[in-house]
Amino acid sequence: MIFFRNELYKFVELNQVRRILWISPSADAIVSIQVDAKVNAPEWAKRTDWEALAAVGKIEPVAEDLFLRLPAESQLGVKARERRDTAWSHISALVADEPNVYLADTRAAMVRALSAESCVHKDTIRNWFFAYWQRGMTRNALLPDWDKCGNRGQRKADTEKKRGRPRSVTLGVGVNVGAALQKIFEVAIKNYYLRNKKATLAAAFRQMLRKHFSEYVEDDSQRELILREEGKLPTYDSFYYWYRVGRNEESEVKARKGKRFFERTLRPLLGNSTHEAIGPGFRYQIDATIADVYLVSKVNPNDIIGRPVVYVVIDVWSRMIVGIYVGLEHASWTAAMMALLNAASDKVAFCNEYRIPISPEEWPAAGLSTVILGDRGELESALAERMSNVLGITVENTPPYRPDWKGIVERMFGLLPAKFKHFLPGYIDVDYRQRGAEDYRLDAALTLYEFTRIMILSALDHNATTIGEYPLSPEMIRDGVLPIPNELWAWGIKKRAGMLKSYDRKLLQFALMHTEEATVTESGIKFYNRHYASRQGHEAGWYTKARGSGAWKVSVSYDTRCLDEILLHDPHDTRRFEVCRLISDDEEQFGLCLQELLAMQRRAKGNKAERAHRVLEKSLGRDAQMEKIALDAIERKASLGPDERSKAERTGDIRKNAATERKVQREFEKLTFSSSETSVVELGDGAAEMAKSEKKTFAIPSIFDIRKKQR
Repeated sequence: MIFFRNELYKFVELNQVRRILWISPSADAIVSIQVDAKVNAPEWAKRTDWEALAAVGKIEPVAEDLFLRLPAESQLGVKARERRDTAWSHISALVADEPNVYLADTRAAMVRALSAESCVHKDTIRNWFFAYWQRGMTRNALLPDWDKCGNRGQRKADTEKKRGRPRSVTLGVGVNVGAALQKIFEVAIKNYYLRNKKATLAAAFRQMLRKHFSEYVEDDSQRELILREEGKLPTYDSFYYWYRVGRNEESEVKARKGKRFFERTLRPLLGNSTHEAIGPGFRYQIDATIADVYLVSKVNPNDIIGRPVVYVVIDVWSRMIVGIYVGLEHASWTAAMMALLNAASDKVAFCNEYRIPISPEEWPAAGLSTVILGDRGELESALAERMSNVLGITVENTPPYRPDWKGIVERMFGLLPAKFKHFLPGYIDVDYRQRGAEDYRLDAALTLYEFTRIMILSALDHNATTIGEYPLSPEMIRDGVLPIPNELWAWGIKKRAGMLKSYDRKLLQFALMHTEEATVTESGIKFYNRHYASRQGHEAGWYTKARGSGAWKVSVSYDTRCLDEILLHDPHDTRRFEVCRLISDDEEQFGLCLQELLAMQRRAKGNKAERAHRVLEKSLGRDAQMEKIALDAIERKASLGPDERSKAERTGDIRKNAATERKVQREFEKLTFSSSETSVVELGDGAAEMAKSEKKTFAIPSIFDIRKKQR
């Protein structure tokens, strides 16, 4: 092993760390000192002894020097520097006298001479020597250990003696802030300050005094607040001190002003979005906003339809707007899906739909990126996992209240309106909703189609405009690339190609649709309590199997805007599907969106629930009647008194009793068409007079009765 001066080595068996102070020119002697001992003198040793110990693993080099003093000069106080420089001026010449200074007798003579010359105590000089050697043999090794004084950060012991400076103005000695009082401070700060956004710290202190350090006295029907004696009250300075000791600025701001305020205004600003991407098409950012403009209906321009939602998809590396969507769908996966579909579409055909002719070079983006960063609301779901599984796209979500992570696309919502807001009818100005301000809704004149055209033109203008402060690489500068999205995109496609992903339109729609489980039943594929027909299910005998063995689940995709069709997933190939259509003879079941269907089903359930309450109410009333009948019977039986007959007597005549009861029941149940008087019953077109009969019966006639009538 090669040994170096000023290096640390650990003696394993002795469990001590030593610093090499000097190595003889002939390399046969080593002088070292133990650094983890309070007082220790340099020791001489043979180099061969150290090498022998190192060979058997009893000496190990220490990688990190924890004893070295390396403070910043600007952080040192004046007195600390003075002490260091004074000590150095006294011993600098002596420590340079190697190896004599390491000899005990010679060093002792040096200390005596220096002490007599400088009037400094010999122990002080020795301590300077040892500090210099143990702490790295630098001038800063002589700094005083004031940073270790006072047990900084440790709570002082609670005693009867008052801590702190004695009072000079206010009365009394004061109170120490012990554990109990500190707990009261914490509760007061939490309840009266952090949870009350309008309260000041002084107001919280005053409320604490009222709640914890005072009492009310009743006097002549009046309640008077009596505060403790001044000398027994904590001071505001003590309260403020412990507030600062336990203060967490991040938690305080989040508690008083909300997490959203902190994340947007006080969070650390680190990183650059451009550095997250390695080329065009690697990372897209997507976000939505509600446009500050009111639109009118295309059918009737006098009808105001509200403010549209605008989705923008932007390429992080080139800053190109690669996709937009303008619609009336709320910010949701459905709207985000439309924006992503637009990002993957050919822009020439898209612009032609809105009567804006362009060349492919003016908007070359047509594909999806490797990574998409979006809001948790739109992209945090099983749909994101599906994009990953089917399309191989990684979906990232911003943390809560951190829209700044999508800083590039967020800035677009400020830049794009600046191009057109000054001449747009129905655009909301800064004084919107202020008293006396103009009602901009009444100025609305643009339709959704026209506003979409304006957004397309704004995107084209952005893609052809120079970007300020774009971090151009040296290679870009050599190639004469300007920081214009279209140029950056074209240069990146050539130099850093391979990032964009292209997909079949139907496959892309399939991957971006909502996915849930449906149930295979004997009546079809059941989804949201409606049934759909599947050719695959019919041919495979699914419905017969479901009737015999029970239902099972399958995966389907659907568009929430129309549930006339669902897409049945192929369990063996995640990229294949079958279109299943709704089975219904009711025309009102077709053309429903998910919200309309759920509302209709909720209404039906509500009607059923309302009806069920009334039915239950009547049913419970009948239960009460039945119970009363049973109780009356029990009471009647009890009123007859005990039956003196034996058990055999009571049970032996059951048949006879039943026959008697049956006779009575028949008399009660017999069907009677005539009264005691003669009555006429119409028979067809004529009438027959029925004579009064003493004995009437409607029983089935016997064979004897029939023969009697035949005679």
